[in-house]
Amino acid sequence: MCGINGIVSLNNSKDFNSSDYLKPKIQAMNDSIIHRGPDSEGVFIQNPACFGFRRLSIIDLNDTANQPMKSNDGQIVLVFNGEIYNYIEIKNELISKGYQFRTQSDTEVIINSYLEYGDDCVQKFNGMWAIAIYDFRKNRLFCSRDRFGVKPFYYCIENGFLYFSSELKALHKVCNLRHANRSKVYEYLAYGYRINDGETFLENCSELLPGHNLIVENAQLNIKRYYQLKENLFQHDDALSYYEEYIRLFESAVKLRYRSDVPVALLLSGGLDSSAIAKVADNLIERGELKQNTIQAFIASFPGYQHDETPIAKELVKTCKHIELHEIKIDSKHITDHLEQTIYDLDHPLASFTSIAHNNIMRACHDKGIKVVLNGQGSDEAYAGYDRYISGAYLLDQLLTKDGKFLKSLKDINKRHGYSTLFLASQMMKSVVSQDYASYLRAKYQEKSLSFFSPQFVSANKNHLKPEYRFSLKGKNFDKYLLAQINQFGLNHILHYEDVSSMNQSIEIRSPFMDYRLMEFAFSIPNDLKFKEGITKYIQRETIGKSLPDSITKNNKKIGFMTPFNDYLKNNQEFKNFVDTMLHSASFTSKEIWNAKKIADVFANPGQLPQFPFWRVINLEVWSKAYNITNL
Repeated sequence: MCGINGIVSLNNSKDFNSSDYLKPKIQAMNDSIIHRGPDSEGVFIQNPACFGFRRLSIIDLNDTANQPMKSNDGQIVLVFNGEIYNYIEIKNELISKGYQFRTQSDTEVIINSYLEYGDDCVQKFNGMWAIAIYDFRKNRLFCSRDRFGVKPFYYCIENGFLYFSSELKALHKVCNLRHANRSKVYEYLAYGYRINDGETFLENCSELLPGHNLIVENAQLNIKRYYQLKENLFQHDDALSYYEEYIRLFESAVKLRYRSDVPVALLLSGGLDSSAIAKVADNLIERGELKQNTIQAFIASFPGYQHDETPIAKELVKTCKHIELHEIKIDSKHITDHLEQTIYDLDHPLASFTSIAHNNIMRACHDKGIKVVLNGQGSDEAYAGYDRYISGAYLLDQLLTKDGKFLKSLKDINKRHGYSTLFLASQMMKSVVSQDYASYLRAKYQEKSLSFFSPQFVSANKNHLKPEYRFSLKGKNFDKYLLAQINQFGLNHILHYEDVSSMNQSIEIRSPFMDYRLMEFAFSIPNDLKFKEGITKYIQRETIGKSLPDSITKNNKKIGFMTPFNDYLKNNQEFKNFVDTMLHSASFTSKEIWNAKKIADVFANPGQLPQFPFWRVINLEVWSKAYNITNL
């Protein structure tokens, strides 16, 4: 797990041969992401490629596994951020084909896989990655990002050079990136979105999309998709039931993510997903299938906050022999300390205040010497965990399907979650209209934010969003909605903030539910195994959930990782002072995109518009100052 940087000449520029030109640039990029890899640093320069690297040592701790890494003949050079969890199996396959290895790293497995399989090597990988390979045999750059975009890869082109990095701030250091992408700013302020569309918050700076490769050959840059999650990709074993397959896949995903030469810890909550990981890991230790004898688990605690899940997590840990729980108390008095620096560190404007709290949790784990943690991300999106948002598409399918059970499903959801018929009808309507229009209506009438932005800013950008999900009278809206949340919407911003937040504290996050096999399995089973009788993640509750306390398995209230931001806004005097100073600063009041006075008025009395996007306004303003943005 690391940070990667690169500068590649697109036209064999003469400047490339000048070390005075390139070394300061790649060094500045490396220095800006030292947190991603404090254990070692590397630089490689050979026309037309310049690679930089920061290493967080996790697999094969020896110096021989440092990067940039070359092939045995020196014709291939690679930088790589991530983990290939099935590297041992691939390595054995390559050894049988005659390949020799000088390290125990997954990095060398990637190099030899590329030599053997070419660009198709990524199809063999089970993991998370951002890879850059320069092939001097073919004068060719090959880059790849993992199937779901767990690991970031940003790039821009300037003065005949392609620059790439794991973080925007590295590109910002060496390229002329002072203009914000106003369309992305609008989508963020008005809708709270960070859309997977290849654009970033910086103008003229792009993001390699998940499941895509970037190739530079003959001075031409091409982007090619190699993977897209869709229905019925998974090949079922006819000898097993769906329940048996799920348990086998989930245990395999957890076991693979405990491959490490440093201890692997666990982020725990009172929720179903992280609890399932904890229980399975505990069982694997009991069966002698994990090297670790004890797993350190960490939970964020907000004393006195109604959504604090610490008591439930403690109940789970009592049933596990090998889990030790550490409670991290989040002090509201200090959570906003160094807020401006933290927002700069976290790269993009972030959807919620949760990102700041998450960064504090990662800092506490780092202080305890932790380098790797597991979490439960991905399950809600694939296995229908967000009942509030999925109910509309699900009920529409029940209404449109010949043998659907619309009225029964309506009653089940109402009974289990307490949603009124009017609310569920509104969710169905939202699933019928396009998601961009539904978001526009929410911003205008629910959050009531659009009147605070300049009409020109709104009109110029409101049509930029092009959602993949579209309602169909033919049905199958439920799976299409879930797929859109994975491929384009919600999962993207969660993965981003968790990567940048954890790596900001030199910690790697691994997510068993993001195993592509579990993702494909979710869209190759009947929907009743995901959402049935108002019960979310049905197959998980009926398998691993059976060994968890009822307070977890029978709890159908999905609240996510909640933080008491509104409490800080109202009651934390230091934070209120910070916000007041910001609202009256020249930077804030001079922005063309909003009405600064109206926004200051609503901040002075937040209760008048409780759903106003207070955090997004704060985050955008601080981010724009930190990155010296000049066009807002």
